[in-house]
Amino acid sequence: MKHGYNQLKVKALAAFENRGWLRPGEWGVLVGMYSTSDAATYIRRHLYHWRLVDRSLDRRGLLLYRLNCKGVQRLAWLRGHLR
Repeated sequence: MKHGYNQLKVKALAAFENRGWLRPGEWGVLVGMYSTSDAATYIRRHLYHWRLVDRSLDRRGLLLYRLNCKGVQRLAWLRGHLR
């Protein structure tokens, strides 16, 4: 198992935990990724692509993401395997 890659994924998923809908920029600040475009790209490629987060639009048409059931299960699995 790629330990560093999965550590980042745990951090990424945990940032959504108990928070509800987040914009990529808000999520990026939580994980220390201050470029909004980098945050949006990471979410899209590594979380949304694997269906670990849901995606929606706010009233202004900006993207929002939140952890879904599959993401919660994956986070629990990763935490169990990284100990």
